[in-house]
Amino acid sequence: MMKRTYIKRCFLYVVIILSMSFSNSQASSLSITFQGVGLTLGNSREANGIRINFIDSGVEKVNGLNLTLWKPKDNLDFVINGAALGIVGPEAMEINGLALGGVGVVAERIKGLSLGTIGITTTQIKGIAIGGIGIANDGLEGLAIGGIGIANHDMSGIAIGGVGIANHDMNGIAIGGVGIANHDLNGIAIGGIGVANNNVNGITLGGIGVANQDLNGIAIGGIGVANEDVNGIIIGGVGVASEDLDGIAIGGIGAGCQDVNGVAIGGWGIGADDFTGLALGGVRVIVKHLTGLGIGGYCKAQRSLTGLSIGVFNYTSYLNGVQIGLLNYCRNNPRGLKLLPIINVHFD
Repeated sequence: MMKRTYIKRCFLYVVIILSMSFSNSQASSLSITFQGVGLTLGNSREANGIRINFIDSGVEKVNGLNLTLWKPKDNLDFVINGAALGIVGPEAMEINGLALGGVGVVAERIKGLSLGTIGITTTQIKGIAIGGIGIANDGLEGLAIGGIGIANHDMSGIAIGGVGIANHDMNGIAIGGVGIANHDLNGIAIGGIGVANNNVNGITLGGIGVANQDLNGIAIGGIGVANEDVNGIIIGGVGVASEDLDGIAIGGIGAGCQDVNGVAIGGWGIGADDFTGLALGGVRVIVKHLTGLGIGGYCKAQRSLTGLSIGVFNYTSYLNGVQIGLLNYCRNNPRGLKLLPIINVHFD
């Protein structure tokens, strides 16, 4: 009986202290400590051990476990070393250790593990961040997982978003259920539907497609890939398009480029302005200037061919090389030798 009475009194004291804290954020606190370490109830400015409070306001430092039961107020200089727990969510300038919020976590800097049922908002994270809906921060080093998505300015590590990821600078691996948008990517980006980047050094994979401005590496799109400048390999289930290509382009149906130095392969055909290398089109190859080897059912080097073309019908206005096919037309040959079967030759 006495034991029950004692427990009830202790519980009553706790409720009174926390109620005072709830009504007045600057209220006094109750501390039960030994050599400065122990249990603190109420809105103390500092604590070592376990600290429990309704609303944190004007707190400076806690070493240990800090539990706040409601939405914190002004804690501009609050540093937590240990575990920050909140039914709504912890809020501090710096959290070193574990941050867990029933709704979310708000902090200037987090080092360690942070989990928010809805999300996490911070300037800088070093460690692991998991948000039920998403994560928004300025800089992140480590692992970030967002149920819907992740928005970062600078990211180094691994980012996984259920729907998508948006970063300014990404160094590492980004995986988005729907898609990924980055300004600069150094690493690997995988999007269920697509990936869009400004500058890429690495590998981009899109279930439907990939769009990049400058690519140094590999881009693969289930339907297609579109780039401005490519140094590397681009592969599209239907097709690929690039302004300048130095490398390899493969399109299930076709590949269209302005300037090519390398290899282009298209199930149906290839189109380009200036082409240096190997152009292989299942049905046709149509380019303005071809230097190298062109192979297609209809192989047309509209203005000039320097090298070899092989096709059913080969055409060029200016030949410096060899044409092999059923019919071969070379406009700069003498009359009577312009259109020839099997082979046509002209060397300057």
